Amino acid sequence: MDNKNLPIMTVSGIRGKVGETLSEEFVSRVAFIQTRLAGGGKIVIGRDTRPTGPALTRAAARGIFAAGGVPVDIGVAPTPTVCVAVPELRADSGIIITASHNPLPYNGYKMVHNSGRLFRGDECEEVYSAFKAGDYPQDSEFVKHGGEPFESVDVSSVHIDKILACVDAALIRSKNIRIAVDSINGAAGAVFPKLLSALSVRWEGVNNKLDGDFVHNPEPRPEHLGDLRRLLSGGGFWGGFVFDPDADRLATMGEAGQEVSEEMTLALALQNILSKKADNVATNLSTSMVIDDVAAKYGVAVVRTKIGEAHVVEGMRANRCIAGGEGNGGVIYPAVCMARDGLTGLALILEEMAKTDKKLYGLAMDWPIYYIVKEKIPCVDMDPSVLIGKLNQVFADEKRDMTDGLKIVRDYGWVHLRASNTEPIIRCYAEAKSMDQAKELADMVLKAD
Repeated sequence: MDNKNLPIMTVSGIRGKVGETLSEEFVSRVAFIQTRLAGGGKIVIGRDTRPTGPALTRAAARGIFAAGGVPVDIGVAPTPTVCVAVPELRADSGIIITASHNPLPYNGYKMVHNSGRLFRGDECEEVYSAFKAGDYPQDSEFVKHGGEPFESVDVSSVHIDKILACVDAALIRSKNIRIAVDSINGAAGAVFPKLLSALSVRWEGVNNKLDGDFVHNPEPRPEHLGDLRRLLSGGGFWGGFVFDPDADRLATMGEAGQEVSEEMTLALALQNILSKKADNVATNLSTSMVIDDVAAKYGVAVVRTKIGEAHVVEGMRANRCIAGGEGNGGVIYPAVCMARDGLTGLALILEEMAKTDKKLYGLAMDWPIYYIVKEKIPCVDMDPSVLIGKLNQVFADEKRDMTDGLKIVRDYGWVHLRASNTEPIIRCYAEAKSMDQAKELADMVLKAD
């Protein structure tokens, strides 16, 4: 593959359109490099439900074999389940074939450290640099191997047991909770029914097959969730829960279909965690101010990091945080695993509902309402850093944070621009105490000369 036609390769992993920028040959090459850097050994492979997943899994296995490793297939599995599986199986590394929230025909590739966390930025760059240097064998070497993993195992029960150990399962079982679930026919469907069964939580759902048919936009935002809203309108539920394709993100919906911002997932999970033990938390620069409100209630600090799960994990580690996550619905609870985990987020929110006897919308409304605007600027033929650099000069008199792109902070809200880690776009997020203020902040930078 020509280096000019590569998929996106960042701290968030690799993502590309299959048949255009992402191919089986590419996956074999990267898997070879990752396995060699791990010293060979056992390499776990899991995937989401995209139709291209099985072929890319076999391609990864060919690369692992060529590097002298042993591929272990755990099949369709959420990203956090793979992260739990790597240390559980005493593997040397792990591979997740997923493009997370990206739509079809995208697929991707995430790398898991032997400790169970995703690769840091410097670890990703070591693999990417070796790839760009052509430090891999000819494709003919890969095709010598059949591509069938050495063994196949199911580790979902291990993930579920770790989650159950962190919540009051008996209390949840006693409340006769009934919820609605939409997993967009993604990987969550391989685990969440078993978790809910273990918690005696009744559920009904939409889009919970394992066929990879993404019937709506895979980002778990309220505007994409009409099917779930209609189900909830029938009544009798405690709330609705929505996963993205690889289940590292979780969004919520009120028990009668009321809109709840995806930013509230982390807030509600932290509310539960901090009520048990008050300690510092970490999140990224684009996450809602409601996290500061939750932290203030329990007298703890919020560590803000660059965007990207790996940056949040590093912030948590460096500051010994009890938990963390991102405002896109990603909850990171090290007691289960050091990765965003929609299944753990689900259990923590169920426990909080059980503790308070409150349904989901009531829980969310206990906190101040902030209004957030999320815009995108296409930049296929533009260097994002050039535009952000120009805007930095335009707004030189503002209170700014340049940790990751440009964040302008005012007393009533903020606006943040940065290059996406997963798409050829600049993301523009703005949040304020009113929607008019949030739109004003976003327009201020989007329409700047």
